[in-house]
Amino acid sequence: MDYNRMVAKEMAGMGGKFLHGKTIGNVSPDIEWIKWLSYEPEFEKKRIEYFDSKRVSELSYEELLEACIYSRNKVFARLFKIYGTQECSTEDYMKVYDFMCQESIEKLMLSKLTVDELQYAKQEITRLRQVPKEQLRAKVEEEQQPEKYAQLSMVDSYILHMISDIDYAREMSKLDREIKSHLEQNDIMRQKSLYYASTSYVGK
Repeated sequence: MDYNRMVAKEMAGMGGKFLHGKTIGNVSPDIEWIKWLSYEPEFEKKRIEYFDSKRVSELSYEELLEACIYSRNKVFARLFKIYGTQECSTEDYMKVYDFMCQESIEKLMLSKLTVDELQYAKQEITRLRQVPKEQLRAKVEEEQQPEKYAQLSMVDSYILHMISDIDYAREMSKLDREIKSHLEQNDIMRQKSLYYASTSYVGK
């Protein structure tokens, strides 16, 4: 058995948090997870409304998977908030710990941001790479304070996460791929909308 998981299981019965992931100054991994799991952008709200309006039998396999992810995010947003408290059972404690180990918060962040936000993030990260190190460090240290971090917009929270990472080249390459993926998804959704609109018109 994984040693860290054994420690986590021991801590589950004693209280306290056993965390996994990158800590950004005073912003621990669970704080980031709570912020992003709790956040529902407008396009996501519309998708959830769409799923709520349909019977399970009316959804495609891909749509069922998408709906399950939204439901899972809500569940874990709640579990992260009670993680390490007396309200959290050992079973739920281990669910949260395993989630931190197995899931990618960067992937979650990218799924929550729009193409425009990702383009802005890319430009801002590129700009910040050019500023003096002292200035960048001061910005990061200020935004790492819990009160300040809580007030940051989602795109600025993403930028902070990115500029706190040393490997800019790898992260920027990942961001480029995600922007391309979002554009492709938007094109697919637009084609689906046109198809449904045309079939609805024909039906009349």
